[in-house]
Amino acid sequence: MRAVVSLGTNTARLLVVRDLPGGEVAPVEHRQIGTRLGEGLRDSGALAAAAAYRTLAAVAEFAEVGRALGASLSCIATSALRRASDAADFAARVSEIVGEPLRVLPGDVEARLSFLGATHGAPHDGTRTAVVDVGGGSTECAVGRDRTLEAARSVEIGSVRVAERFPALCGAEPGAPARAAAAAARVEIAAALEPFADLAPVERVRCVAGTALTLGAVFYGKDVDEVSGVALSRGDLDATINRLLELPLAPRRGLPGMLPQRADILPAGGLVLSETLRLLDAKTCVLEANDLLLGFLLTERSAKAD
Repeated sequence: MRAVVSLGTNTARLLVVRDLPGGEVAPVEHRQIGTRLGEGLRDSGALAAAAAYRTLAAVAEFAEVGRALGASLSCIATSALRRASDAADFAARVSEIVGEPLRVLPGDVEARLSFLGATHGAPHDGTRTAVVDVGGGSTECAVGRDRTLEAARSVEIGSVRVAERFPALCGAEPGAPARAAAAAARVEIAAALEPFADLAPVERVRCVAGTALTLGAVFYGKDVDEVSGVALSRGDLDATINRLLELPLAPRRGLPGMLPQRADILPAGGLVLSETLRLLDAKTCVLEANDLLLGFLLTERSAKAD
């Protein structure tokens, strides 16, 4: 039994798996808590005290769950701790709870592990596939065929950072102000994501993590745990973003499929996803629950076997 705690800019998550013969793993437990670790962080500076407290509380809860299941624990972190000036101090506090060093993943490693997780078990049919992970602080895109990685990019832009840059997206100013903010945000997002254009063309896109899955859940009116494997077109994605921009925050939170802690930042994340698909010249994507966390645990198992 092995577990990994992942500390993202918006969400802390836990994945526990049981190792099976032949290199396979079976999921045992998956949890998430919206802690907004990167709140107010922007490009540099220290972590907000309240955000650090929320995240440490989530780490303690997840560590207790993992230990109760008899799992060995690992902990990883992404964009927020790549940028925070006090990352080392925070990492030391996390390590005291988990009992293992916190590993802050470089962006290209995050992209590679997301690719491995999202393509685990996929058919080997030679299709050139992109895996897109829109996070709170960064966005990753990796491409390859038959689980063999060809290229990976990571850009420091994500749903939390865009929402803080364009607060009218967050539900306090629905309608025309939100639409104007979205148009301005698209321009900046497209410029930041330009490195992804070099990864085109692709034949298939798999979109992982909370932004994509929640957008799909809202579009289909389903629970977020029920949309892995379904398709979402770029047109459907943009229609969902436009729908959210017309709503104040409270009605957004009440939409079927919405994770309430994502309601304020979801349009911002949707714009990042929409522009990524445009740059990849992709008209549709497939939503995928397997992601960075599974990729990390698969890689760790392989490394130990070697």
